[in-house]
Amino acid sequence: MRKFVFAAIAAGFVSTFASADVTVKFPDTQKDSVFIVEHMLVSDMVRKGGERPQPVIDTLKSVGGVLKFELDEAGAANYRIPYNNGRSRVSLYASPGENLAVIISSKDPLKYEVVGTKLMEGMTDLMNKSSVILDSYRAAAQSQPRNEAAMEKARQDYDNLFVNYIKSNPSEPAALFALLNLNGENFMNGFESIDASLKNGILYPLVLNQKEYEEKSIAAERKMQELQSGNVMAPDFTLKNLEGKDVKLSDFRGKWVIIDFWGSWCGWCIKGFPKLKDAYEQYKPELEILGVDCNEPEANWRKGVEKYKLPWVNVYNPEGTSILSDYAVQGFPTKAIISPEGKIANITVGEDPSFFDTLAKLINGK
Repeated sequence: MRKFVFAAIAAGFVSTFASADVTVKFPDTQKDSVFIVEHMLVSDMVRKGGERPQPVIDTLKSVGGVLKFELDEAGAANYRIPYNNGRSRVSLYASPGENLAVIISSKDPLKYEVVGTKLMEGMTDLMNKSSVILDSYRAAAQSQPRNEAAMEKARQDYDNLFVNYIKSNPSEPAALFALLNLNGENFMNGFESIDASLKNGILYPLVLNQKEYEEKSIAAERKMQELQSGNVMAPDFTLKNLEGKDVKLSDFRGKWVIIDFWGSWCGWCIKGFPKLKDAYEQYKPELEILGVDCNEPEANWRKGVEKYKLPWVNVYNPEGTSILSDYAVQGFPTKAIISPEGKIANITVGEDPSFFDTLAKLINGK
């Protein structure tokens, strides 16, 4: 009943402001103020990073608790309105000729619904349901001690929400939004089950973009498992150190080696340096660390090594090498442990404390 009443109110709201493509109704307690509305065409969103333009930004003022703006006639786009001092944002997708109403029911936490298209009605319903799950995850993560069981349940509930939506609504436009919230096999299975009619949907280019990413990630994950079998020789490589001299991985044969794939732009890489330094002090000279800087200008690498006082061997990985694919690097930091015989013993993605337990067991032979 509530949903029916809300839809009826929203329909009247849309007709009242029919001159605008999008109308946003703020809570009654929200004073009229200036808002930023930024948007980017979906066709631009799927471009590679260096080719992607900056969002178009408009500055608009709400009047009588209502903000109105028109859609970009150039094509389907994502529109975002930062809210509550930028701590949250309203997000919607729309095509030219559509009329949408956004009704914000709560400022903090942000809660809103969008009516006017089946895509946005389905999307906001899923967003509101998933936000409840995310709240439970955050609560479990912040508890002392952390409630790992509750966190895992929340992760499963989150995936199940979107998996089950796709199974039950394979031809609904919001099934594409559900896909964008999944990864790995869940994404691939969902992609195979959606209706062919969705190929014309606003979000389909984003889904195709993610499909390409997921296929690469799945292939990299499989390759990583193969690499860690204990029987694979670590691919050798030669890179320049700070003095411009060639450094080969095979130069360190006879020692345990940690290859640390990092970048000064990577916050988690930097957070992991103190523990990595402790391990280096504990196990050298039996252990050597080879820091391989990635995805940034050489000048930034040099500044980063100096700033964080990295005491191990540091080399720069320029564009065009195959090193990241050779080691199935999917994210940063990635650390690979190489045995004295030159075989890959372990690859760990992300800043994972268990990495150092694994390192200790390998070096100590336990």
